[in-house]
Amino acid sequence: MSNNHVQTVKDFFAAMHRGDKQGLLALSAEDIEWIIPGDGWPLAGTHCGHAGLTDLLQKASETLETSYPKPFEFVAQGDRVLVVGFARGKIIATNKTFEDDWVFAITVRNGKLTNIREYIDTQALARASEMSLGNEEIIRKLYAAAEGPGMDTEKFVSFFSEKGYMYDVPSGTKFRGKAIGDSIAALASAFPDVHRELLSIYVAENVVVVELRIRGTHKGELALGSKTIAPSGKAIDVPCVDVFHLESGKVISFNCYNSPSVMQQQLGLVSS
Repeated sequence: MSNNHVQTVKDFFAAMHRGDKQGLLALSAEDIEWIIPGDGWPLAGTHCGHAGLTDLLQKASETLETSYPKPFEFVAQGDRVLVVGFARGKIIATNKTFEDDWVFAITVRNGKLTNIREYIDTQALARASEMSLGNEEIIRKLYAAAEGPGMDTEKFVSFFSEKGYMYDVPSGTKFRGKAIGDSIAALASAFPDVHRELLSIYVAENVVVVELRIRGTHKGELALGSKTIAPSGKAIDVPCVDVFHLESGKVISFNCYNSPSVMQQQLGLVSS
């Protein structure tokens, strides 16, 4: 009987690899239950009946491409058949590859599969299913790291590549590594309530251009060139354009075109 069950399971896998929908349904009980544990990837969940089986197989064909470089191993006892295998594949939406050692625990009764439970590397498949952040979302997260009481300069710097830099165009100063975070922290020290109002974001492949206004209240010492300006309590609202170039999800250059003359006028340092 166990040998018959193994042959039934082998026939099921052969039909699945051929894409033979009718052959699969013929080998499946009408109330078949296929359980894929885990979350974070599209196929996880419990799939019931012929409708659930059909939907799962359709979704699988749209979600991933898989190959099986090693023969399967079949272990049978009573009405249970374990299928041990190894797969290599790719998630179509992300183009990320994965390797998966898996076991299917299958119950066969009256010549039909009634229950399938997959034991798979859900972590590997979930990682491969993760969508990479788009360039606009990366830049929005970069700005968020420089905002408010939760400002995180280390996180801000982490958005840059190892050789990436921030260039303050008016002063002609380039910052790299930790100095990038220090420059953000210095502005927040002078303007504790600093806020960057993002007005428009334009994306062209690996270039992101942001039109914004930098707002805040001058409550701390502000270094301007060789001078240190004592807190004035005055508000600033400075127009700015930031231009980012990215490669592989990391900022390689950040050119900041701000208006220091506007800030100085608003702080009463120069006449209008």
